[in-house]
Amino acid sequence: ENPNFTPPPTPAPTQSPTPVPTPVPTPMPTDANDGPPPSPGGVASYDEVLGAPKCSFASSCDSGILLNGRANINNNGAEPNQPNTLNTCTDGLFGSYHSDESIDKIVVSKASGGDLTEGDEVTITATIWCWGSGTSDRIDFYYAADASQPAWTQIGLRKVCPGPGLQTVTAQFVLPQGSTQAVRANLMYGSGTAGVNSCTSGSWDDTDDLVISVRPNPSIQGLVAVASPGKSKHDDVQGAVVYAEKDAAADMMEKELQELNQSTEKPTEDDDGNEGGKDKGKGKGKGKGKGGESVGTASATAKYVCTKRRPLTENICDEGSFADDTCTSEGQSCGGRKGKKCWFADCDGDEEANE
Repeated sequence: ENPNFTPPPTPAPTQSPTPVPTPVPTPMPTDANDGPPPSPGGVASYDEVLGAPKCSFASSCDSGILLNGRANINNNGAEPNQPNTLNTCTDGLFGSYHSDESIDKIVVSKASGGDLTEGDEVTITATIWCWGSGTSDRIDFYYAADASQPAWTQIGLRKVCPGPGLQTVTAQFVLPQGSTQAVRANLMYGSGTAGVNSCTSGSWDDTDDLVISVRPNPSIQGLVAVASPGKSKHDDVQGAVVYAEKDAAADMMEKELQELNQSTEKPTEDDDGNEGGKDKGKGKGKGKGKGGESVGTASATAKYVCTKRRPLTENICDEGSFADDTCTSEGQSCGGRKGKKCWFADCDGDEEANE
């Protein structure tokens, strides 16, 4: 060995370089056109000041159980906080729960996400109970831009109950300006006349309101709500042609329905032959107008009309005909259509016209 040889120094261990931290990626900006994220649907609570169920801001508003039933009708059908209307409308007191008419629930919803906002197209869905086959029941829908001072506007035309028992009926409109708005459903037996308060007052009628909270939308200043168009009774008529016979039949039917709405009795069967329920009256009610009681067999002073339901006696005397080959006795089938019968009344004072 060489005593003069110096060994090389042992190299110091090399430390691992400190890694450069990876930067947090910058999130992509949110497109303002995407709108707010979907919000959950709202369930209403009773508002003691307004006197109706009300929802906070949400993508929909559901009355839940707060409208279920009508007035204090039988079979546990009492409606909570009745009448649940923003004005003086009250419900009919006749009938039994889920045998006769009632509004059970109202829902206001929109197809897109986010809270209900001015300018949104929304759908009102009413869950209702229709009597018998449903053909004798009608329903109106309304909206009001200000629930605290409601000025009701009808949405479309009056609708016929679509079938027997539990049914849903819908209407669409565009939300106008207003932070606290309201919708209304008015279910009726027959066809009542809505007065200044936009509700009918028949013995089996039910009117319910639902208050909704609506977000502002500055881009729609001055918007007037737009309801889905209803069907005209002349939609099946081309050009300017008017079928007088069809109009007369429609007018007669409307008069019959109005008489039903004013009555305090229902027939044991509806116009399709279905049982209406155990609480229905005999339906042959008696009325006194310018004539007397209804009659079973035609007399010299008796007049008749051929309809599905008994009109008021005064209407039979005013518009009816004296007995002929079409009608000779009370209850006789007539008119060539299922359900039409001869209804007679003894019309004193009209006998000279028959001579």
